[in-house]
Amino acid sequence: MSGTPTRRGDNGEVYRFAYLLNFLVVASIGAVFVFLSDIKDAYGLPSWGIGLIAATGFVTVFPVTLLVSPLADRGYTGVLVLASAAMALFGNLLFGFGDTLWEFVVSRGLLGGAIGMVGIATRKALIGTEVEGSGKKLGTLLSAVVAGFLLGPPLGAQLERFGFATVFVILAISTVACAVPVVLWAWKAPVSTSHMTLRSVVSLLERPAIQGAALSYGLLFGSVGLFDSVIDIYLEDLGASNTQISMILVVIGVPLLVVPGRAGGFIERGSSRRILTLAMFVAVVSITGYGLIPSLYAFAVAGVVHSTVEGFAFPGAQIVAVNETGAAQGASGQALLEVAGSLTGAAAAMAGPTLYELLGARAMFAVYGLIVLVGALAVRKRFAQPRPFELAPEGESIRV
Repeated sequence: MSGTPTRRGDNGEVYRFAYLLNFLVVASIGAVFVFLSDIKDAYGLPSWGIGLIAATGFVTVFPVTLLVSPLADRGYTGVLVLASAAMALFGNLLFGFGDTLWEFVVSRGLLGGAIGMVGIATRKALIGTEVEGSGKKLGTLLSAVVAGFLLGPPLGAQLERFGFATVFVILAISTVACAVPVVLWAWKAPVSTSHMTLRSVVSLLERPAIQGAALSYGLLFGSVGLFDSVIDIYLEDLGASNTQISMILVVIGVPLLVVPGRAGGFIERGSSRRILTLAMFVAVVSITGYGLIPSLYAFAVAGVVHSTVEGFAFPGAQIVAVNETGAAQGASGQALLEVAGSLTGAAAAMAGPTLYELLGARAMFAVYGLIVLVGALAVRKRFAQPRPFELAPEGESIRV
């Protein structure tokens, strides 16, 4: 086969619907948070049941992402997008019309699985047959996901005026409608493929660059988990009202809506390893700054700095990984980042309230800042290791 295949679908920029699809799927799971207390009261659900509903969506992302990544690298991107749309459809409808604990738990599990599946499948299709040019697209996809998390709850609250079930019917219909062009695009888009298995996915962790990218991604997601679990408590202790807390969160989230897409292209043109390492060291300052000065203004400033750093660091880690794996193993490398992020994010979120109670905000954020500092030094050391020479994976090909 001579030359580089042209990716069908890019001419009309159909791939941009992939961003919208990821936004809708993530917004569906975000919208659920608005109604947790409502369904608790309406259906007499226990407090532990509400916790189970909230946790299930995030827990299912981890195994689904890991399990489907070999399929994505084998070229089944269209099938995976179709399956994720079906999961999102049934997950939304089950939540909208459910009335028992197990129905709500299954609904969240379906939505969490849809997030993991569509995220890996669309990343693989966006990378396509070559690494070059993927930085901006991966960064933009990250912005779409963050937008879903931020806007999902207020979107659900606004749609509730038409009825509780209507919220999830609208999200279900919108997701399916958006999925149609994305499935057609992902099915036809040429991608480099590799005969990956679950074992070969895990074996990628033997590469120093993948270790460094996964460690940085995991530690930064840990800071997100820590932030999310204590933010409401800490800001209330500082005297903030619910309105002020909402405004602060919006302000802090803005950089993640606009920075990653631009940063992805910039990082791709430069040294992704060097930029990611630098972002890790700057993150130490911003994380420590959350508790350094106990005031709402100082917290907001630290938050804006930190989310801006994340806007460079997250796409930086993705680009390091895809540069290391190449297009053929791109989905598997990205899956390892998500696994690292979900594990550390969940662990930090669980430990956050207890650490806050025991240590206070200043010591808690300082301790995690120290952990990130040690991690940044380890990442720099990993990136300094020479890349081992390896032949192309057996069975690597280009699907046209």
